[in-house]
Amino acid sequence: MEVLVLLAADYANLERSGKLNVMGIFNDINSATFPMRHPLMHLIFKLGTELGEINQKRTVTVKLLDEYGSELVNIPQNIELPKRSGGRRPELNFIMELREIVFQKPGRYDFVILVDNDYKKELPIYINQITPHEEQNPGPES
Repeated sequence: MEVLVLLAADYANLERSGKLNVMGIFNDINSATFPMRHPLMHLIFKLGTELGEINQKRTVTVKLLDEYGSELVNIPQNIELPKRSGGRRPELNFIMELREIVFQKPGRYDFVILVDNDYKKELPIYINQITPHEEQNPGPES
């Protein structure tokens, strides 16, 4: 399996037709105080199957790690890979709603995608400390 898309955003949904809608993509979160609690974010990713990966069961795990590798989030999910249809390799969309994540200090944090404990991809999120004045006129942020 390979990760085709990996994003953090304010909101995402999946239409019945399979269309993935994403709003407010970000990599930076700004805060004047720490620890800071982020009320709501969505992690969006799409996995593509490889040849021969049909009708198999896998465990997809999402971790959020701090700069020292400590886990803030660890969410495993068991999936069953669909059959090929129409000559296409199946793609699986995931939208994870993450509420009330606490970041103890500024720095780099990484969302990591694993399939059967095999590293596939990471997405860095930068938590920035700003002065209260800067918070009124934020730059990139969620």
